[in-house]
Amino acid sequence: MASPVRRIAPGRRARPPGEDAREHLLDAATALLSARGVANTTIAQIAAAAGVTSAMVHYWFETRERLLDAVVDERVARAIHEVWDAVDPAADAPLGQAQGIVKRMFDVTEQMPWLASLWLHEIVGEGGLLRGRALKHVPRKTVEAFGRSIARGMARGELNARIDPQLLFTSILALVMLPQAAVKIWQRLRLPASLARANLERHVNALLEHGLRGDAAVAVPTARRQRRRAS
Repeated sequence: MASPVRRIAPGRRARPPGEDAREHLLDAATALLSARGVANTTIAQIAAAAGVTSAMVHYWFETRERLLDAVVDERVARAIHEVWDAVDPAADAPLGQAQGIVKRMFDVTEQMPWLASLWLHEIVGEGGLLRGRALKHVPRKTVEAFGRSIARGMARGELNARIDPQLLFTSILALVMLPQAAVKIWQRLRLPASLARANLERHVNALLEHGLRGDAAVAVPTARRQRRRAS
């Protein structure tokens, strides 16, 4: 007996059943977890947001815990790697490395607008339910190497000696993520500051460069002037 012919609406591409279904569910789950929080999000809500049944969610992920694993391993981890994989632990251009990290963080939050809120509430926040899953993806050796690069720049007199090298990335994380995670609060308060990427990125880079250079930015030109006067 011949198989029934599946009718395709004009203009639509034929695709096998289930293609992209798992990715669609992950997208829906990630967005909902970011907006509502892990503790307040159920499988039924994720299914409704994706336009499928709860049975379909269980078909692809079996349990809620495995769904959370997938959100971190296939979404959050991707963002972490996009930020850190480009850092060369052996490189010795600390300010440039810091600026590169800032740019890539803005790149990933632009591609993944849910990231800032999810990171703040479920990874950094006290009791965050995705913290353990996410932190295992952080390349600790690379983060520490970045801190040592900053320390070397300080030792050479290029960077502000009052900066804590190992706290710098925490500060960058806060500067980039917190305003984006709090955008709804800013909107409710009707605060005038623009949180558009261009404005926020310019602001963060100005704070970063001024803070990192600090006294060093003043000391180097002063020393040059003194040498010119002596010559």
